[in-house]
Amino acid sequence: MLEFNENQQVNNSCPICGNIGQRVKDITVDYQVDNNKDISLYGDQFFICLTPECETGYYSRNGEVIVQGELKNKIWFKKNISSPIPICYCANVMEEEILHHVAEAQCCSTLDDIKRHTGAMTGCECITKNPAGG
Repeated sequence: MLEFNENQQVNNSCPICGNIGQRVKDITVDYQVDNNKDISLYGDQFFICLTPECETGYYSRNGEVIVQGELKNKIWFKKNISSPIPICYCANVMEEEILHHVAEAQCCSTLDDIKRHTGAMTGCECITKNPAGG
């Protein structure tokens, strides 16, 4: 007789660092991965590695790894990325632009000011352009 175990968990540990990742949708991985990468994007779940020090961008349950350098967009929380650091992927707003408006131009003091001056958080393509899927 087949038994069902409610506590059964999907193994979603990064094969490089061993830490637990977060599931991302196929549409996100499909957009982010360079078309020249020879991987099968369908039929398996993909996860984003949440460890800042790990070079892994995405990985699948079957152990397939896609490193950050193979993605169209940088993962903002990874420690090994160089400037410019993306803050809003939809509007292509970088950290330096927000710092300029707040510290140098001193035209922004609230989140609404930043949205108005930079266009950040006004897009609707997060599911594809943000490597975390939203």
